[in-house]
Amino acid sequence: MAISRQISSGRLPHIEPMLATAGSMLTDTNWWAEVKWDGARCLVYREGAEVRLVGRRGTDFTSRFPEVAEALAGIPDPLLLDGELVVIRDGRPSFHGLQSRVHRSRPASVRAGVSAAPAVLVVFDLLHTDQSLFAVPYEERRGLLENLNLDRPRVRVPPAWTSVAEAFAWTRDHWLEGVIAKRAGSPYRAGARSRDWVKHKHLQVADVVIGGWVPGGRSGNSVRAVLVGVPEDEGGQLLFVGAVGTGFADAERRGLGSALHRLAAPRSPFAGVSGGLGMPADAEVRFVVPRLRAEVRFLELTPAGRLRQPVWRGLRD
Repeated sequence: MAISRQISSGRLPHIEPMLATAGSMLTDTNWWAEVKWDGARCLVYREGAEVRLVGRRGTDFTSRFPEVAEALAGIPDPLLLDGELVVIRDGRPSFHGLQSRVHRSRPASVRAGVSAAPAVLVVFDLLHTDQSLFAVPYEERRGLLENLNLDRPRVRVPPAWTSVAEAFAWTRDHWLEGVIAKRAGSPYRAGARSRDWVKHKHLQVADVVIGGWVPGGRSGNSVRAVLVGVPEDEGGQLLFVGAVGTGFADAERRGLGSALHRLAAPRSPFAGVSGGLGMPADAEVRFVVPRLRAEVRFLELTPAGRLRQPVWRGLRD
């Protein structure tokens, strides 16, 4: 257990949160499942008159999310909770809405953020009351958490499923990020990335056209990333949707680099790109004739029309 210090009167241990591993779909009955929220991990320390919200890397979120801290002031103590801060837009968690909040620290900026993008704390684990619950099995901790009746305007205890497949289907139908499957009898392993928690994401597939690339490798002839777009009109120009740099095999990077080198073009095929291509200042961008089509997996489209977390699948025939 990763315990670094005590807070307040010393009853509640300061910990690092337990983390999930990526894995395949689980079908046996020894697993529960929860929504995988697209939020910021948050541990809640409620003790006496104190409420503290602490991020995964120790960032103090208390003053950055005052609406959540105020909502938690009325719950029983002592409590140590695990959850996520999320911003809901159009009925779904908004990653960009949350990002507009997490870096605000000046009081006036925080107040503006609360007004524009109020946050909700979704609580999914109970770790400490007047005694430690780390060794208590997950399904028992879950029952204790639900019995606390924590739901209020800025705090939610979302449902959990005893069927991972049902949870996966429900989150897919509701356009959520995915699920976290948790072994029913598992303890809470603070600070550990454990196979007792397994994450499954929903990914979409896009048909894109390569309009440029960034060379990599010692010779500069292999692909570090490709710049992709979707056809804007019949004139051949592309609407830029992002850069893809993961998912390639080494041989694929070299072979694709050779093919793109032969399609070199003097100018960008991307139409009306505002704010640039989002590449590092030292990146060497090479444009190509937009002939090669490819498939990429991605999580969602950002408000700016970019692919979020794109992963290369391969060239189309």
